[in-house]
This record gives sequence, structure tokens and C-alpha cells, in this order.
Amino acid sequence: MITGKNYQSSYRKSYHLENIVTIMEIQAAVEKILKISPSVRVVSVCDLSGKLVFSERSKKVHILVSKKQSLASLKAAANDWKQRKKLAKTLGACKYVVAEYDNVKRIVIGAGKNHIMYVTTSASFDHNKVIRKVRSFR
Repeated sequence: MITGKNYQSSYRKSYHLENIVTIMEIQAAVEKILKISPSVRVVSVCDLSGKLVFSERSKKVHILVSKKQSLASLKAAANDWKQRKKLAKTLGACKYVVAEYDNVKRIVIGAGKNHIMYVTTSASFDHNKVIRKVRSFR
């Protein structure tokens, strides 16, 4: 995960988000999502190639997957989002995707034209709270 100071220099070199323009805005958005509930575990933003832009986790959660597994899941979510964008002409734009596992929920929401927000929560958490908060940023 790229967080805080490590992230700032790489962000200036290679990223510009359409709806979230600065590191401060990305950080503020991520923090708002993390504050929704202690059930929100991790919030990440990546581009559609799966490259991590920013990620932060709740300090109270036990990490369930390795960094390698986490990055692979993020890349898969980005690739899946690209495929959904191809269907937008016939089906309409994808609003979000929720995957529920025994231990967590994974919520993927578009963040501008070329990025996604990837949020994990406890499995019992109402994912609509996250979706409403993210949509309020637009």
C-alpha cells in the first residue's frame, strides 16, 4: 500500500484524477469513508490498470490477506471494471459492484473515468452506507 509521504512524490509524477484532484482531496475522501463505521476496513484508489494510487486502512482491523494478494485483487477489480465500461453503451454505466465473502465485503465504485475506489468492510456491514458516501463526493 502506498500511504502518506510515500504516496505524495509518486502522485505528483504520474497521477491526475478527474474528480479527486489533489492528494489532500483523496486523503480527505478516504478518511471520510473510514469514519463511516469501524466496520470499514480498507479504502484504496487505483487506476484501471490496477496500479495503486492511494490506500489507507482502519488501525483496528486485522489484515486477512497478504500485500501480494491485496494488489492482485485490486488489479482484478480494475480489469473487471474496464470490462463493465465496455458494456455501458448497451446496459448503462455500472454504478458499483459488491462481492460478499464469509469474512468481508468488497465494494468497487468508479472514481472518475479512469480510476476505481475499492472498499472492504465487515461482511455484516450495510454496504449502501459506503455507496451513498462515495456518491456524495461527485
